[in-house]
Amino acid sequence: MEEVLRELLRIKSVNLRTQKVDSASHGFTCLGISTSIPELDIHSDEIFIWHARAGILPITKSEIIRFGIDAPAGFNLILSEREVQSDCYSVETLDFKILGPDDISLWVGKAILSGDLIAAAKSDDSEDPEIMESHGNENPIDRMLVLKPSIEVKSWSSQRGMEGFSSTPILLSARLWVVSGHLQGPKGERETGEWAILEDPWSKTVTLLNDIHNLQQAPVLRTIEPQDFNWLSSDRADEELAKVIEERRRGNSGGGSISGTVRSMLLEKWPLDSERAKINNRKILIPGWVIHLETEKILHGRNGRLYDY
Repeated sequence: MEEVLRELLRIKSVNLRTQKVDSASHGFTCLGISTSIPELDIHSDEIFIWHARAGILPITKSEIIRFGIDAPAGFNLILSEREVQSDCYSVETLDFKILGPDDISLWVGKAILSGDLIAAAKSDDSEDPEIMESHGNENPIDRMLVLKPSIEVKSWSSQRGMEGFSSTPILLSARLWVVSGHLQGPKGERETGEWAILEDPWSKTVTLLNDIHNLQQAPVLRTIEPQDFNWLSSDRADEELAKVIEERRRGNSGGGSISGTVRSMLLEKWPLDSERAKINNRKILIPGWVIHLETEKILHGRNGRLYDY
């Protein structure tokens, strides 16, 4: 998460610079010094930005007071992955603002949604993120992409009366199928097409992606893999893809009328010519969050459902 926050600050803050701070308290890492963070409505001659890593115990008022004793003069912004006790905000001996886990998740989530946070994905079985360069003429399906979320954590939780938990943004593995081929009409017609299809192993659904060019490059977040048996088998893949692509169209009856050809009430099948179709697939990512309840759950960023972590 620290690298995510560094990248976000690089994008969102003004005149950000790194500088060694000698008087740093234990448990707080200085991420840099800025003069303004407009999105957070923070403006000062010097804003010292600190990160408190995730931990079991919450940040307490006495901890903030101790931090203030060692903190440099100026405004101090604390980005805390640890829960923050409510009385921390009442400390008056320090010019500061603290963002807790929910605030950080919301800030990161908005950056992902707007496309401001751009980098490559970090896989669950990889130690270092693979940085991918973006090229202006690059086809969007040639990069590691993430779908846009359809929900926002705070509104999702308030609708269900579940406020008070913390969340961590993650990415969920899915599969993008790209099919090129022809639809076959009932009278031998052939219609060329290309289809982008999402295989979501979490919801076990296969659906058309109608606007692939609105996908975003994946941010640096941990990627969670589903269980192997949730993926389509090679035997089922062609069948499921053909079902999604097949169209039903209202045809002409062939009969005449005063106004012209009579439209049939029956729908005609236009199936995919599977034997001649070209089918490729690649990894794609779905936004989500780990919800820290009594037992951790995965919140799907597209359908709003919870899954076991």
